[in-house]
Amino acid sequence: MDFLLLHQNHFKMFLPEVFLATAILMFTLYATFTVSSHFLGHPVLTQSFSKMCLLILFLTLILVHNNAIPFMLTYQSTFIFDSLTTNAKELVIFFSIICIYIFEDSLLKQKINNFEYFVLLLCAVLGLMLLISSYDLISLYLAIELQSLCLYVLAAAKKDSTFSTEAGLKYFILGSFSSALLLFGISLIYGCTGTTNFEDLSLLFACAGNDISILRSIDIGLIFIAAAFFFQNRSSTIAYVVARCL
Repeated sequence: MDFLLLHQNHFKMFLPEVFLATAILMFTLYATFTVSSHFLGHPVLTQSFSKMCLLILFLTLILVHNNAIPFMLTYQSTFIFDSLTTNAKELVIFFSIICIYIFEDSLLKQKINNFEYFVLLLCAVLGLMLLISSYDLISLYLAIELQSLCLYVLAAAKKDSTFSTEAGLKYFILGSFSSALLLFGISLIYGCTGTTNFEDLSLLFACAGNDISILRSIDIGLIFIAAAFFFQNRSSTIAYVVARCL
């Protein structure tokens, strides 16, 4: 019982992410049995799937908006929940709803009936939500990779199009290279500071003083991290990291 009470608030803060992940699993099971059903005649359910995605995102938005805890650091300060993360998640989910509503007609015109398309969209939103709550370089990297892997497949979703396949392949190669730069920069910072937490890094940067050797190594690590972010046009992510570290 004490263990459950210890993690009760942690579960409350992750409730939108847990709900979205559970909804993704249930949606995948439902779509798999429905589309592959010979009894139903393998129906085309693009509109139904899009409506389900809109409903899932709307319920997730309600859970994020009704967060009762104003500030909390969870799981060894790996994730943070405050007004900034709440507002950012609301914006991400809101614009995701608008995007799905807008390109629904485009999917019908292009005859895209892959339910995996909507599953990957929801997984990308889940990765963005975890990215927003990240308060550590490791959790930041994992959240970016979760989002990027979904976008790699979405870029090449139209299998009969040469441009789509080429775009997915190029995006995968560029993403792999930027991930290598990001990990190398994180390893340099961890080797110099012994931590990857944003709060600890901000304190160390403020107290670094005039130690030129440490400052040079940190600068090189930050250059690699910035190059990785800008390599895939992730300027918003690096702005968020700088805001957390300062």
